[in-house]
Amino acid sequence: MIEINGVPLELDLMDADVADSFQDAINELSTKAEKTDRLGDAIRQQCVIVNDFFDKVFGEGASEAVFQGKMNLKNSLAAFEKVINEIPDAQESIHELTSKYAKKAAKPMDHLPKTKPATNKKFTPAR
Repeated sequence: MIEINGVPLELDLMDADVADSFQDAINELSTKAEKTDRLGDAIRQQCVIVNDFFDKVFGEGASEAVFQGKMNLKNSLAAFEKVINEIPDAQESIHELTSKYAKKAAKPMDHLPKTKPATNKKFTPAR
C-alpha cells in the first residue's frame, strides 16, 4: 500500500501481473514525449505521461483521483518518484525470499532414505 496526495493505492510488486504492468508502463515512458516550443505544453505533456503511468499501474481513474485533473509537473514527478522508490524494497523482499528458500533447497539430502516405495500402487484421483 502506498499513499499519494491522500489517495491510498495498492502496489504489490511481488505479484507477477502487477510487476508486468509496472514494467510495461515504465518502458512506455520514454517513447511518448514529443518536441514542443511552449513551456506549458511541455509541462502538460510530462504530466499526461505520468497520468498514463498511474492509470496503467493502478487502474483507470487513478490519475484523476491522485492529481484531480491538475497539470503540475512538480506534483506529478514527486508522485512518480514515490512509486519508483518502491522498487528497491520489492527487489530486496524478492531477494530475501528466494535466498531463504534457495538455501533450504541447496542442503544435501543424504539423510533421506534411499529405498523404493513399498507399493507399486498407481495414484487414482478421488471421485
